Order: sequence, then structure tokens, then C-alpha cells
Amino acid sequence: MTIKQMTAVSAVAVVTLSPFIVIQLFHFVHQRREDYARQLESIAFSVREPLTEAVLRGDVVRVEAILDNLLPVAFLSRADVMLPGYLQTLHARFPSERPVPAWLARVFKLPIRIAVPLYALPQTPASTPLVLQADPYRMFQFIVSTFSMLLATYFLLALILSVTVTWCINRLMIHPLRAVITELQEVLTEQLLQHRLTPPKHHQDDELGALVRSYNLNQQRLAQHIVHDEAVAQSKSDDVTH
Repeated sequence: MTIKQMTAVSAVAVVTLSPFIVIQLFHFVHQRREDYARQLESIAFSVREPLTEAVLRGDVVRVEAILDNLLPVAFLSRADVMLPGYLQTLHARFPSERPVPAWLARVFKLPIRIAVPLYALPQTPASTPLVLQADPYRMFQFIVSTFSMLLATYFLLALILSVTVTWCINRLMIHPLRAVITELQEVLTEQLLQHRLTPPKHHQDDELGALVRSYNLNQQRLAQHIVHDEAVAQSKSDDVTH
């Protein structure tokens, strides 16, 4: 096959595999989202009881200390508690969040955030929530690394498929067809009518075998037609002579 044909095969393979890259990427991201959500819920319920006690006592220092104890959790980026009667939210002193592309956050619904109610006052329908948020930049890094891995894997697969398909086509079609072309080019002029193509091995029941059989049959019919015409002409010539 030519370079142009191989390029076309590779392009078709890449386009065909692209949907699988997208599907698997969203699947892996969805799994990671669920994993982060479960971990956030586990963390929230582990500190829910001491936070509730501290909030009910109005111990702001204790609340902030409990929230600050969450700092070693690597994937957390925010931990907030809205106290009743306060105009501000108590939060842990996490480092500033690193920016994430807006389009990516919109497509993958970042950041991942859960809210767990600590308690609800009888006179107010609203509850005091503990809000935990996973670091969107870590999720961004996961998406980039997963996409890079999938892209490299499927591009390598596309290359392997292209080489394999090219080799198969060369062995099954190109080489036998080239042998037929070479045989036709080497036929002498005086041997045209008697020439018959050699049937290619392992191609008796496919299109290439049918092509060779059709050629040989047409050659046979042409030779018979010419012989018949010559016989008729000879007969007419003999009649004129007599």
C-alpha cells in the first residue's frame, strides 16, 4: 500500500477509536467523582458529632480547630460551617485553590461538593450544614492524566491496527494482484490468444480468483471466436474459388 493509503487507514482507525476515548474518559471521571463523594461523606460523618457539640456550645475556636484538623486530607480544598446567628462562615484555613479551566469545570461538573446537616433548630426550618469540597485542581490533574493515557493507548492501538491491516491487505491482495499484473506485462504479442493467467494460490474462492477465471474464460471465448471467424472466412474463400 502507498503512504497515502496507509495514512487514510490510520485516520479512519483514529476517528473510529475517538468515541471510545471519550466514553472511557467520562466513565473514569464518574468513578472518581463517586469515590470522592463517598470519601467526603465519610469525613463529614466522622466529625459531625464533635462539630455539632461545639456549635451548640457556641465554641467557635473548637469548631475552627476541628475544621483545621481536616487540612492533612490531601484532596480537600474547603471545609465550611455556617453557624446560626452568624453572618460569616467558619472554615478551615486551606491553601488557595488553583484555577481550573472554566469549560472543563462546566463539562465535568467541578468542583465536587457535599453538604451534611449538623442539626436543625426547632424554630428554623433550615439546618446548620457542614460543606466539604474536593480540590478541583486534583480532579483536573486526574482528567488530564487519564486523557493522556487513553490517547496514547488508543493511538498506539490505531497504529498497530493500521500496520496489521496494511500487512494483511498486502499479503492477501496486493502481492497476488501484483503477480497478475507482472504476468500480464510479460505476455508476448504472439502469445496473447493462447495466454491464460495462473490462478493464484489460496484465492480460488474469492474475488481475485473470480477475476482470473473470468479473464481466462474470456481469452478462451476470444480464441474460439477468432478461430470460428477464420474458418468461416476460409469457407467463403473456398466457395468463391470453386
